Amino acid sequence: MVSNSAKLLTFILFVFVAIPTTANNTMKRAAPSIDELIDSMLHYHPYVLAIDEGNYQAAAELEIARSRFDPVVEQKTKSRLSGYYDGTNLTQRFSNPIENFNGEVFTEYRISEGDFPSYEGGYETLSGGEASVGVALSLLQNREIDKRRTELKNAGLASSQWQALAASLKNEFIYKGVSEYIAWYESALQVLAVEELLKAAAERESALTIRVDKGDVASIVLTEFRANILQQRLLLAELKQKRDAHAQMLTYYWRSPEGAMLEIDENQPPDHLNWPFWVGDGQLATLRKALNQHPELDVMRLEQQVVVNKVELSKNALLPKLDLKASVARDLGVGPTSLDGTETKLGLAFSYPLGNRKAKAEQAQLLSKKRELEHKLTSTQEAITQRFEQALVYWLQAKDISALQSENAALANTLAKVEKTRFDAGDSDMFVLNARAQNEIKARIKAIKAKVDLLKAELMLYKEAAMLEKQQ
Repeated sequence: MVSNSAKLLTFILFVFVAIPTTANNTMKRAAPSIDELIDSMLHYHPYVLAIDEGNYQAAAELEIARSRFDPVVEQKTKSRLSGYYDGTNLTQRFSNPIENFNGEVFTEYRISEGDFPSYEGGYETLSGGEASVGVALSLLQNREIDKRRTELKNAGLASSQWQALAASLKNEFIYKGVSEYIAWYESALQVLAVEELLKAAAERESALTIRVDKGDVASIVLTEFRANILQQRLLLAELKQKRDAHAQMLTYYWRSPEGAMLEIDENQPPDHLNWPFWVGDGQLATLRKALNQHPELDVMRLEQQVVVNKVELSKNALLPKLDLKASVARDLGVGPTSLDGTETKLGLAFSYPLGNRKAKAEQAQLLSKKRELEHKLTSTQEAITQRFEQALVYWLQAKDISALQSENAALANTLAKVEKTRFDAGDSDMFVLNARAQNEIKARIKAIKAKVDLLKAELMLYKEAAMLEKQQ
């Protein structure tokens, strides 16, 4: 009975402990390729989706600016409900703004009935009403440019400016995601390398234990060997800690089509990295050429154009206002003879503020802003070029270091094998053997780091040229 209860308890513990562990493991997936990671970031990550919403908002602002030139239909009705006079009038008007000359084309229809006081005689029409058509134009101020046209131009520039800013933000985001990926890749490779060497060391420990038991070697030799293995295991634990941290952070960047974070299997780095950002002479020329179209520069150039448009508008404000309005009207039907025939109207309106200090101050302010942006553009352009050249120097050095570290790892491996043979033959001691083993581990870890440092250097070149997204 006790035995059956123990079995039941064991089964329950298995259900509550083992099954969640299995569930967690099934949630982990093999690591994606870098292209797959970037694709998921660009299409499903909420950070990028938020950036895309900014593009939609900028496009909406452009449409709002265009709406200022939409046609307008108006209707007004006025009736006297009490008093001596009983006149009622209705006015319908259609106006269509046009960009040139700050103009407006309009047509109007008026009709009235009843009696009006003399001071409202303008409301009177013949029985069929009055139809008119006309145009309004600016001849000096607002002729070449006005507030509506400036807002329309600047809204288009703001839309392009946001697209450039979005490209810069996405480029930086891709860099962070891929950097996290290759940091995990580096740690995972180093873990596998140390585990491989520890496996060989464990086999050697078993053989050495047999020799100690037989009395071929002193027990202190085995103790020294185990101390060396312990150091390697401590190193392995630190590398696993680093690997797991990068793997966990990588889940923030890798997303499902629903936007959920995906966990990778931290123990399985890809056999082939399929690196999309390799650099050769052709790529260097392309990257260097792309510096002139860097989105940070595009943002500033577009901002310059916005200020130029505002400067032109400020110059316009210094001009006097001279507006013209012309219309032709004709009454239809029967009624007073004074309303018969075609009526032509022409009006001019002139105004100019004496001194105009506000417009002059605004123009001086905008001209200063224009010069400020010119200096900032030059500084930013030089900074981008400098960062690229610095990344290029680092890449050239990383290539040499990677090659040397690979040679060093191969040499350390050869020396470790030779030392093992010498130790087995009794021509060496455990101190030298352990030193060779430690050097081999360090050399392999450094070789992996140098290899990944080269990848980081290539990634940095693409990042500084803002070509990470365009490479996809």
